[in-house]
Amino acid sequence: MTRRNLGVYTKEHFGMDLSEFVKQKVEKESLYDYEIAAILNVNSGLIGQLRKDLGVKRTNGFLRRFDHIYGFGAVSKFKKMIEETENSLSDVARHFGFSREYARQVYEKIYGVTYTEARKRKRLEIKRRNARDQFSEC
Repeated sequence: MTRRNLGVYTKEHFGMDLSEFVKQKVEKESLYDYEIAAILNVNSGLIGQLRKDLGVKRTNGFLRRFDHIYGFGAVSKFKKMIEETENSLSDVARHFGFSREYARQVYEKIYGVTYTEARKRKRLEIKRRNARDQFSEC
């Protein structure tokens, strides 16, 4: 199928032009080239080239895959658990049934910073809070 035919097809079946369709599928739905190609029944190479021509970067589908593997809402559950000061990476890993190392990697992919840096900030925040509480008691 040529790009022109593909454009007509997306307009008829999805009500949008090809560039809008590709941008939506990549940026909003985090689909990979092969998934978009399967929807349109074309070669994934064509979608990859089209995406590059449109200036649309590849998606990071990690969060979508994590939710798919560990259940709907797993990312938000991970975030909620890890942000509680008493929970460690080991606790979160135990909950999900994977290793502490994988929990560290998941943390880094979700937040974009290492867990060590975040843990240091948490400790400082707890110390400040404790110092403020002690000062207010006086």
